[in-house]
Amino acid sequence: MPAKRSLLILLAVTALLSIAVALRVPISYAMPAYLADAEEWAKSGRIADTFTPLAYPLFAGLAYRLGGIPGLLATQVLLQIAIAAVGYGILRELRLPPKYSAYGALPVALYPELLLSVTKTWDLALSTFLLLLFVLLCLHMARSAQHLNLKLTAAAALVSAAAVSCRPNLILLLPIVFVLMLRRGANLSRAGCSGHLAAFVAITAVGFSLLGVASHGSVFFPRNGPYNLYAGHNSQTMFALLHDLNAEGSISYEFALSHLGIPLPDLHSPALGGYYTRESIHFAHHHPATEIQLFFVKLFTLFRPDTKLHPVLSSFGVMKCLLALPVVFFLAALLLPGRPPLLFEDKLLIVVELVYIVPFLITNSAPRFRVPLDALFLLHLVSLLYRRSTSRLAPAPV
Repeated sequence: MPAKRSLLILLAVTALLSIAVALRVPISYAMPAYLADAEEWAKSGRIADTFTPLAYPLFAGLAYRLGGIPGLLATQVLLQIAIAAVGYGILRELRLPPKYSAYGALPVALYPELLLSVTKTWDLALSTFLLLLFVLLCLHMARSAQHLNLKLTAAAALVSAAAVSCRPNLILLLPIVFVLMLRRGANLSRAGCSGHLAAFVAITAVGFSLLGVASHGSVFFPRNGPYNLYAGHNSQTMFALLHDLNAEGSISYEFALSHLGIPLPDLHSPALGGYYTRESIHFAHHHPATEIQLFFVKLFTLFRPDTKLHPVLSSFGVMKCLLALPVVFFLAALLLPGRPPLLFEDKLLIVVELVYIVPFLITNSAPRFRVPLDALFLLHLVSLLYRRSTSRLAPAPV
């Protein structure tokens, strides 16, 4: 009963504040194209354009078909409650008591960027939920004392399919599941372990394909990979990262400089995919020193405060600076003396955190891409602080 009470209090607080945001904060169209895609799906059951991932437009389109904008807001309130529940589940898997798990999940449930996503048309909350749910299943797989079972394998595969459909860069996390299966597979024969690996790959592929069919009408992979790669590797990338806090604008800057007198083409055109890839490789090959600088600038951009719209010396600017602190607090808890011994689960989370960063160092970077990682940092930080405090209270061995 105490465990259920703690969880219910967490969900109730999250629900009340999320509903308050839905009622009081005007809706904003952070990604207008996603709303257009959602409306298109609600009307026709199919989204024609496949430049960007379509998991969020499918999610939003279902809600929009059921209840228009109010239906979308209500669904995103439920998504925020689900994020709180998954955060609680992660802390329970990290061996925190129910009360501390509920308290520890509150910073994630009430994280301003996520809470305000209730009234925004973008994929930030959905991608955060799917990343945390993936981590929860990985932790459960790591801690399970039982043999591998098909239900857990299927659940991990379906969540992986949805995560990749929402953010294709999350495909880099899938090998972590393979390692966990091989680790748990010590209790299985080689054939049994291979069967679970094959089932995971097959169910992930089928799930990803079905989401493509549901959103677009056929299987597809988003076409924005070369576009994002080129954004991160051209002569204007540094300028765009430092001034726009996002390298996407570098593509139009680069085209304007290198194609003087020629009207700007449709930069999302499929015909430019090969050009983007070739030019990215050419730039990296001929500017190795700049590539090293870009690595650190992209890392800085990912973790810096998002002060593009508000100066640092303003109320919003101060809030943005505070929102950039989770990584600082996490690293302090991880590296300062007195840290409790790292468990296997800690090492698993560190691998997830590091792998999550890699795509943004290879392609484009922006502070908003950090938000799902901040949620994971906050939960990991709570776990480390709890174990640090309990180790100090434990009686010294005689």
